Amino acid sequence: MKLGGIGEVIAERKLRLAQRDGRVTTITVKLGKPLEFPDETGFYAPFQIIGVGSEKAKYAGGVDGIQALQLAMKMIGAYLNAIREEQAAELTWEGGDNGDVGFPD
Repeated sequence: MKLGGIGEVIAERKLRLAQRDGRVTTITVKLGKPLEFPDETGFYAPFQIIGVGSEKAKYAGGVDGIQALQLAMKMIGAYLNAIREEQAAELTWEGGDNGDVGFPD
């Protein structure tokens, strides 16, 4: 399924990506309201990561809206950890400890 956007944003988090050369980038994660798949059973939770990578809207699917949200959070965490490792950068958010990206691994 192709997404044109994420629809209604239900949550947002800002993170700070600090490169070794001193450059700092703000990354914004937006999580959309879970919706039923149009032609299938189940739900999907759209999300978008802005400030790094392609910035395309993505989604996680689940049996219901809660599972779709849980899986979206895990996908976001995996993506952010991959970016941190790929760029050998420090990625933090306001409410987290050092090394905590604020999403499940």
